[in-house]
Order: sequence, then C-alpha cells, then structure tokens
Amino acid sequence: MPAGAGDEAEEYLVAETEEIKMVSDYSGLDFEECLNLGIDTFKMLLCDAFVYHMKQTEKGREYLENAWMLKQTEPDRKRLRERFGKEGEHVKH
Repeated sequence: MPAGAGDEAEEYLVAETEEIKMVSDYSGLDFEECLNLGIDTFKMLLCDAFVYHMKQTEKGREYLENAWMLKQTEPDRKRLRERFGKEGEHVKH
C-alpha cells in the first residue's frame, strides 16, 4: 500500500497475501484467479480496491484528496484568479 496511507503496521502484523486478499474481496475472484491475472490487471484492481476502501471513511477521503493534489503538475488558474485576481493585477495589502 502507498506510504502514509494510514497507520503503518509493525512488520509482524503484515500478511504476505494482503494485496491478493484485497483484490479478491474487491473483485470476487478467488486467490488462484487473482494469481492468474496479468500484472497490469492485478495492479489496476489493487488500486481500485485501495481507493474503494479509503472512500469509506472521512479520513480516507481526506487522504485521497491530498494524494490527488500532490499529483497535480499544472496550476489551477481559475482558483488562483479567484483568490488573487487576474493576471497583471497587483494585490494590495
């Protein structure tokens, strides 16, 4: 799971098949079917299962929103203009 996705478990609490379990629970596939998926399909289902799980709580939704904002590479010009005015205008303090 992504770093910072919540409370990190101690090493002795981590299950080796945790990701397969998440994909199985989310997709309805059994473990063998999950293991026979192509890696791209498995990773897509794992990501979807993680997002679905996180959306169930307010804290999880906040995490997803923060993760989305960190991925943005272009400025939100509309929101910047709303906050600071149009280009060329100087904000007076």
